[in-house]
Amino acid sequence: MKIRNFAIVLLSAGLFLSCENDDNGSPPSLPEFSIAAKIGNTTAEYEQTVFDGGSNGNVNVFNRTDKTLYLQVFKNGKDDSEGFWTIRFLGLDIENLTLPYSLTGVEGTVTWVDESVKNLQSPCAAPDILCFYSGVGVDEVKITIDKIENNTISGKFEGELYHIRVNPSVVRDTDDVTEIVEGTFTMKFQSK
Repeated sequence: MKIRNFAIVLLSAGLFLSCENDDNGSPPSLPEFSIAAKIGNTTAEYEQTVFDGGSNGNVNVFNRTDKTLYLQVFKNGKDDSEGFWTIRFLGLDIENLTLPYSLTGVEGTVTWVDESVKNLQSPCAAPDILCFYSGVGVDEVKITIDKIENNTISGKFEGELYHIRVNPSVVRDTDDVTEIVEGTFTMKFQSK
């Protein structure tokens, strides 16, 4: 009886340790649809929550007429008040690309904003000033589309985003640049 009880305890301990190691060895599960990149020592990853075009009908919708796609995710999941990622494809027929495809010229832009941007420069603290970081695919950001399947688009991006301040004119601060690396996107989209 003692051997049998010892065997049960040993087996139970082994199963417990096995489960415990699985949890520690596995990376945290990532959202299925998101935009993410490393900015400095931090990863900014926001999950996609808008699948229906959003309030203006254009968010995550490929427009076949003007060949634009405006991918956007929100930090808080509901609106742009706390931060967002935006990747825009301009004049690009995503339905007829040979993949992987690296965007050229002004075919793409990447924009990132976080509520912490308001603290980076004193003018951004004013409520009527819009501040964000943005890069255009002309020597600033590199965007590559790796896969388009079942209304899902995936790829990667990296580069430099410049601080932009708007009110009422646009000021691009060439001394305030943030580098993004290991950027990835996997997003659902609609077509119209």
